[in-house]
This record gives sequence, structure tokens and C-alpha cells, in this order.
Amino acid sequence: MKNKFYTAINISGLAVGLATGIMLLLWVQNELSYDKFHKDYQQIYRLSSHLKSNGEDLTWTGVPGPLSVFAKSIPEVQSVVRTSRDFDQNLSNKERTKISDGNVVAYVDSGFFSMFNFHFLRGNKATAFPNSSSVVLTQSTAQKLFGNEEAIGKTIQFFKNNFTVTGVLQDFPQNSSIQYDAIFPMSLLAQNFTENGGNGAWKTIDEDLGDFTFTTYVKLQPNANPVKTGQLFSDLYKKARNGESDASFQLQKLADIHLISANGNNAALRMVQIFMLVVILLLAIASINYVNLSTARSLIRAKEVSIRKIVGAQKRQLFLQFFIETMVLFCLATALAVVLIYLLMPLYNNISGKTLSFTLSDANVWKAVILAVVGTLVASSIYPALLLSSFKPIESLKGKLTSGISAAFFRKALVVFQFAISVILLVCTMIMSNQMKFIKSKNLGYDKSYVFSVPLTQEIVDHVEAVETELKKQAGIINVAVSDAYNLADVSSSTGDLDWAAKPANSNMMITQISADKDFIPTMKMKFLEGENFTGTPADSAYFILNETAVKGMGLKQPYVGQQITFHNVKGTIHGVVQDFNFQSLKEKIAPLIFFTNWNNKNILYVRTTAANAQQAIAAVRKQYKKYAGDSPFSYYFLDKTFEAQYKSEQRAGTLFNAFAGIAIFISCLGLFGLATYTAQVKTKEIGIRKVLGASVASVVQLISKDFLKLVLIAIVIAIPVAWWAMHKWLEDFAYRIDISWWIFIIAAFIASLIALMTVSFQAVRAAIANPVKSLRTE
Repeated sequence: MKNKFYTAINISGLAVGLATGIMLLLWVQNELSYDKFHKDYQQIYRLSSHLKSNGEDLTWTGVPGPLSVFAKSIPEVQSVVRTSRDFDQNLSNKERTKISDGNVVAYVDSGFFSMFNFHFLRGNKATAFPNSSSVVLTQSTAQKLFGNEEAIGKTIQFFKNNFTVTGVLQDFPQNSSIQYDAIFPMSLLAQNFTENGGNGAWKTIDEDLGDFTFTTYVKLQPNANPVKTGQLFSDLYKKARNGESDASFQLQKLADIHLISANGNNAALRMVQIFMLVVILLLAIASINYVNLSTARSLIRAKEVSIRKIVGAQKRQLFLQFFIETMVLFCLATALAVVLIYLLMPLYNNISGKTLSFTLSDANVWKAVILAVVGTLVASSIYPALLLSSFKPIESLKGKLTSGISAAFFRKALVVFQFAISVILLVCTMIMSNQMKFIKSKNLGYDKSYVFSVPLTQEIVDHVEAVETELKKQAGIINVAVSDAYNLADVSSSTGDLDWAAKPANSNMMITQISADKDFIPTMKMKFLEGENFTGTPADSAYFILNETAVKGMGLKQPYVGQQITFHNVKGTIHGVVQDFNFQSLKEKIAPLIFFTNWNNKNILYVRTTAANAQQAIAAVRKQYKKYAGDSPFSYYFLDKTFEAQYKSEQRAGTLFNAFAGIAIFISCLGLFGLATYTAQVKTKEIGIRKVLGASVASVVQLISKDFLKLVLIAIVIAIPVAWWAMHKWLEDFAYRIDISWWIFIIAAFIASLIALMTVSFQAVRAAIANPVKSLRTE
């Protein structure tokens, strides 16, 4: 109560630091907890495929179906489960009075519920799939289709077929890398595959060695070697292909899937580690405020300590006294931090994209609170308590005590550390923001503005030409096209089934494939390097359009048009070559790509409109959709929004770093403000004498400010190379990225210096304009 100003600075600085640290720790906890709720998660692995394409390594998370058959002959494998999923599917009740759109539907092997610990609310995991007409729904999906009625035994429709609900699962945990809305037996997929003629000579999914689409999980025996087991899968596959494949397979821990991609890219894990480091640094900055103010004010408390020692207080007792003082402050700061967290958690979840909750009944919350509070308490209390309990009483009472070179140096070092962290976060924020702006504005090689896509039902696909003809008549629609590319910002369908005359014997070039009609390339405003578009006639079945990267990778010489190639056993000619465009994340280099027309699976409608006519165009498409699809839900996605969604995690990280930088600077300035106030108090008489002798306000301000600004400049010099290195590493994850400009560091340095100057100057000016007569009065 006696020192309200310093107490307020300490409590507010600690509270903001603790609140931020605890919320970040909850985020880090959540990221590190993915898939660890499964009982045997340490024994479960995901298989991934590794292939060579023109000398480059390609990695897929999908593997061929027969690998689950091979697993039976591998002693290290305890069990194996294949899964296959489809996105954006429609489910309805039998009467079609309730229809659920946009579902992720999975087909799984019978051992799925034994390997993974997903909780059944209704039904039994042992009898979940009595036949191929069974389905297990999540709680949310069952609620959408049947409300509060009992779902077990009810019938749902999927692709006009009836399925009986045999189980209801509790919704998949948010920290699960496996997320489905409805689960069907793998026997259904196997049955459909065989009825549709299979894949060439392979008539069952257990034989099809060429389809790398199954996400396959393997549970190993205790102490089994995952590297050796992966090699055994590779050997068995190569043997089945008569040695004509260079594909290999590796096992990745289930607990690593969320943060480390199958190709070993650990950018997500690195972000978690960076955030953990930010937690430590923010808490350190908050601790530094307390340490600095406590040591700076040590002179004021010197006589108190000395008198206590003379009347018999031991060093241990004094240490305990100051430690308890700190604990009292921490209790108040922690209480304020909890209030701040409750107030800020909705905003924090909105920024981070999480659904974290701060509930004091949650053990994980207590772990985060205890880690943050205890860590900060220990860091901030021990040194001041040792320093304050170590005064020599005789010197203190004679007034000969000085703060000591070591204490003053330590204080300055801590101020430098505080502002160095603030500048690093400031630079990181600016570079992240510039990279996101670069991504948004980059020329992708096609025009994504005012284009939306609509997933089509089979009824519309059967009448798609009539739909396109009708839509082209609409005034608000510039062009329409159909394709099998569900998301043009992330096309993933690839194949190695491509041959050409000069193909080297050992070449295995993987090429991304898009089935599209003659209107697709014009609709997307892609440019031709050579040749021309499809003609819209039956001749198109023998025409192929490639991108620049493909023809270069194949080693072809110009002119490219007219050269013979064979794709999926169809002989044809190159009809055109389009300029390269980005059809995957900007973290990836542009890969080889081929357009073709002779597949009847073009179930995505693309519509180009204008800003003024967008709503009119959507209404026109909806009308045609309802005409053929009836009561099936209509949905659409604008390409620019879909593109931006790919970088949501980076955008969120940038937003969070904005907040971190602001908080770090705020806490640092609180400490600087407190130290400037203390300095002004200590120099009260000196300032009074200087003013009496004619010193100006400006010279007094300079006297107080210059030492602090020197420390901030030292912090900037230290921070710049560290920030450059950190951002250089972060940008390595992007194949297309900005150059780090020198002006970013100048701006960051200027902002930090300006904030520090404003913080210190406020107190300096206040001291400089004080009445010198009052300053020179004795106690």
C-alpha cells in the first residue's frame, strides 16, 4: 500500500505476462497432445509411400491396398487397418426430409475400432459392421439426421443406397488427426471397386498394386523396429511387382502425424517449438520487470534491512521475508491473470482457430498455470531476495551503501534482453505479414478472382452439357467449365502412367492429372505457351495438354505440339502446352501436370462471374442445381477464399505474433517506465541543483533518457541478426517467398526506439519541470 505505483507496475506486468504465457501453454499442450488419447498410440504407425520422379523424391500418405495383405506375413505387425475417405458427401435420412451436406465419409477395415480408442455412445465396436450395408455415425451427424431420436436401427441414404445405423460414436476429439462424420465398412468400397471393373488386370482392392490411395495404419508388436518393418513392406511390394518398382514404404509414429509431414517436413513442429520459446521469453520479460524494480529500489530498503539485521534477523529470515513478499504479489498477479484469460479466451480461440477452454477443473489447465506461475516466481524472486538480504548493516546505516556495479550491470543486461526480444518479435511480425501479402498478391498463372466452384451430384453430371448451355445464357456469368479438380489450389491426383518415345528406361516421372472440358482453361484464363485448347469434339480423347514443367521434365524439344505420348494406355498427341501455374501450395515447386478429357468423372463446376453479378450468378447455378439434383444441398466455394484457407495456419501465426510483439513491448515499457521513475526519484536533488544553475528542460530529459536509449540501441544490434536467422529459416518452408529487406530492420529499430523514448521521456519531462525548491528540501 505504501508503494502503490511500483506495486501496480509489477502486478500488471506479471499478470499480462502470466495470462499470455498460460494461454500459449494451453495451445502448445493441445498441439502436442494429438492422437495420444489412444491406449497404444506408441505402437501405432502410419504407412507412407516414397517414390522417385525425375530424380526428385515424392512422398504420399496413401499406399496400395495389398500392403494390408502383405502384413499378414510380417511377424512384427500385430494388426493393420486401411482407411479411405471422400470429402463433401451428402447423407440423408430414409425419407430425405433431413439432408446433411459436406460430410467426410470413410471406409475402414473391420479392425479400425479395435486399433483406435474412439468411444461408442450406442452400439458395439465388435459388431459395428455385420454387413456392407452398415454405417457408424458420429453423434453430431446422427443429431443432424434424426434429432434426439434413437439412431440405432434407423436407415440413412448415401448415393441412393440404404444403410442401417449400427453404431453412434462420440464426436472425434478435436486433437485427433482422424476426423470423420460417417464410417462405412471397407467391404462396401471393395464391392463397388470390383463391380466397376477394377483397375485393369487387378479386379479387387487386395490385388490393386497401382492405386496409392489407402491411408493405412499398422500396430507393431512391442519393441518391433519400425524402420526394419517398413523395409519388409517395401521388399514384399517390389517382389509383387516383379522388381519393376522403386517405391518404398516407411512407418511414421501416429503421435508425430499432426506436426511432422510424411516427407519429414517439421515446419508445424518448429512453430510449436517457437511458441514454446515465446512463452519462456514473455514470462522472462515479466520476471525481469520485477527483478529490475526490486534491485533498483534496493537503496531505499537498505536501512530497513540493516536495522532488522542489527536487532537479530538472520539472512535466511530476510530471504524468506522478501520471497514471501514476491509470493503475495504473484498471488494478486495470478488472480488478475485468471480474470484476463476468462475475458480473452473467446478472442484467443478465434485468432488461433482452436476451441480451447480455461476450466480450473481441467488437469491440463492446472499444469499450464503451475508451470507458468512457478517458473516465473522462481526466476523473479531469488536474485532480489538474495541481494536485499545481503546488505552490510553498518555501511548501510552510515549511508555509504551503493547499488554496486554488478547489480547495476545486471539491471542493464536485463533491459537489453527485454528489448532484444521485443525487437525480434517485431521483425518476425513484419516479415510474416509481408510473406502473407506476397502470397495473396502472387500471380498464380491463372485468375482466381470471382470464380466459384460447385460440387455436382451424379444427376447433374449426367446432364452437365445442358446445365452449361443454360448457364452460359445468363448475363452475370462470363464462362463455365467442369473438371475433376475439387480444389484448384491443391490438386493432388498423380500418376506415373505416362510414356513417350524418348522416355529413358529408368525414368519414372510422376505427373499430376486434371480431367477437364474444353472450357476449363479459358475459364481460368490460363495462357498457352504453344498449341491450342481442346476442340470440344470426339477428337479430344486423343489430345493432351501439358504444362511447361512436364515437357521439360520429359526432355522434349520444341515444337512440342504433335509429339506422341501414351497416357493411361491411351495413345495420343500433345495438343498444347500451358504456361506453368501454381496448382498446389506455394510451399511446393510447380510439378508436371497434364490435362485430358476422356474421363467421365468431371463433377466440379467452375463459374466465372464479376463482383457486381456474383449473387445473380450463384442464384442461376442454384436454380440449375435444384432442377436436376432435387433436394440435395447446394454449396459453392470461391477460389480466392479456398486459396487463402490453405495458409490459415500461417496467417494465424502472424496474428498471434502481432499480439506477442505488442505484449512484449508493453511489458518491457512498463519496466522501463518504472526504472525511469525510480531514476528520476534518485536524481531529484541533482536535477534541482542543475535547474537552479540554469539547466534547461531538454538537458534534464537528455540526462535521464540517454542511458536507457543506449540500452535499447544495444538490444536492437543484438536482435537484428537473431531475427534475420529465425525468419530465414521460416521462409525456407516456402518455395515462393519474399527477400528479407534491410528496411524492415530499420523500421523495427525506429519503432522500438520511439516507444522507449516516449516511455522514458514522460517521466523525464515530469522530473525536469518540477519545482527545484521542493526538490532541494531535506527530508
